[in-house]
Amino acid sequence: MYTRVVVPLDGSRLAERALPYAEELARMTGLPLHLIRVVAVVPAAGLAQAEYAFTDNLFVGALQDEESVADEYLATLQDHYAASNIQVTTERRAGKVTHELLAAASDGDLYVMASHGRGGVSRWFLGSVAEEITHHSRVPVMIIRANTANEERGAAKPRVPVFRREWSHSGKK
Repeated sequence: MYTRVVVPLDGSRLAERALPYAEELARMTGLPLHLIRVVAVVPAAGLAQAEYAFTDNLFVGALQDEESVADEYLATLQDHYAASNIQVTTERRAGKVTHELLAAASDGDLYVMASHGRGGVSRWFLGSVAEEITHHSRVPVMIIRANTANEERGAAKPRVPVFRREWSHSGKK
């Protein structure tokens, strides 16, 4: 039925809450785990023509930095899973997050992703990648509700070492 378990990640602890669930699914089914990170490309709107060249150079530099951080983050996770019996692939994309995640979906994928579980005005104001993916995806999506209330009650935390900018590749400070 499924061919891979796909986990969209943005480097946040919230997104990483989906990893233990995806890992367990991959173990139980023998499916590969596919980790994807989208580097958000936000065009600078409304700039005067004279400012464009200066801003464009800054934008390209910032984008390259973010791509490097994303690659390092995904490599750290892939190294972690290398010792297990889970086959892991990674993918970095650049663009609008929801558009890229929807475009990356292949037949047979099962997306596993975390969400704050916000409602009402908060969801409307902040938007929700998980909600947009759920509404527009052509593949099944499993949403893991991960909010601070659950963490305060002692809910399980991800068992995988994750990359943070201040950490080395080995995951040690």
